[in-house]
Amino acid sequence: MSNTIPSGFSFDNTSAPASGGVPDIRKDRVRVVGLMSKKPGMTDEEFHKYWREVHGPLFAGMEITKKNILKYEQHHYNTAFDQGIAAMGFSVVSYSGVALFEAESYEKIFEVFQSDEYKRIVFPDEAHFIERSKTGFVAGGLTTFIDRK
Repeated sequence: MSNTIPSGFSFDNTSAPASGGVPDIRKDRVRVVGLMSKKPGMTDEEFHKYWREVHGPLFAGMEITKKNILKYEQHHYNTAFDQGIAAMGFSVVSYSGVALFEAESYEKIFEVFQSDEYKRIVFPDEAHFIERSKTGFVAGGLTTFIDRK
């Protein structure tokens, strides 16, 4: 497993100020989402149960996670929604869920995934429920337009 930051790579969470009443990109945190591809042969129910009841607590329970991660959420797809989306002309994605990680910086997130604790506890567990080669990540800054609580 190679999960080191490439030499010369830098993280930049800066942006030009917004104009015309458009909200700025937040500077207090960044977000990375993981597009989770379930392990072949698993049912949706098995995937969601394992991810929520076993893997989630493993990840959330690590000391490095408690230190570095501000928010960790799991978004479990609702396959009943697929039919309606397809009828509207949208593509139905092949992922089974989305993992959401928020931290003060991308470096804090990388620290988690590069830690000995992650490599020892969480990385081996991933083989039980995801297909790593088809699971991807998207990183970006946050611009909130609506946030009703």
